[in-house]
Amino acid sequence: MTKILKSLVLTSILSLSLFASSELSKKEIGEIEKIPILAGSGIQVLKAYKDGNFILIRANVQGNVQELVLTADKANLIAGKVYNTTTGEELAIPNDVSILKGKESVTYGTGKDIYYLFTDPECPYCKKFESYFPQIEKDVQIKVFFFPLSFHKNAVALTHSILSKKTNEQKAKTMLNISVNSDEFKNQNFTQAQKDAFNKQIDENMKLGDELGVRGTPALFDINGKSLSWVNVLQKYGVQVK
Repeated sequence: MTKILKSLVLTSILSLSLFASSELSKKEIGEIEKIPILAGSGIQVLKAYKDGNFILIRANVQGNVQELVLTADKANLIAGKVYNTTTGEELAIPNDVSILKGKESVTYGTGKDIYYLFTDPECPYCKKFESYFPQIEKDVQIKVFFFPLSFHKNAVALTHSILSKKTNEQKAKTMLNISVNSDEFKNQNFTQAQKDAFNKQIDENMKLGDELGVRGTPALFDINGKSLSWVNVLQKYGVQVK
């Protein structure tokens, strides 16, 4: 499949309109799946949205959720990300963040603007983003879900430290301050029953992330399910990222 996608003639996109959330019907999705490059390939189209120029497809490709872009005339399939040349925003399918409501592990901030964050406590980019949280805590409520990545060997144990706290305030404080060098982390000792409970919550968070197509961290979404750049969000509130 990779070789087929690489062999496609990609259109040269000079200008893109912002994506309008117009979801295609099951019948229309069925027609897309009949396109020769997709038919018989084992690719399952999960969702598809259309604007005047493009059809954006979320598909299961050999067990992996990927986003593909089909030109409106269905002549060219683009494997990769597409950006608006004016705003720099990615053309992306809006995610159904209603599945996240009330299932967050931690909430940070007391503001009116709500965001959903999938984070890994050992991810350096996550820690960089979180280091700016105190500057925006009165503007936002960040609903936090833990998504420890497999190549971060201490990520799960660090998450255990956070989840072990009794109150949301304590969890939020620990999330910002815990590290592999912390005495608290080095000296923590949980029973197997506690670890099992923490792991169950982590698994639930990660399943939600999988449903939204999260593959890396930090993964940030607004209340409409739009994927956001954390740097752009900070800049929105006047925070200068260094």
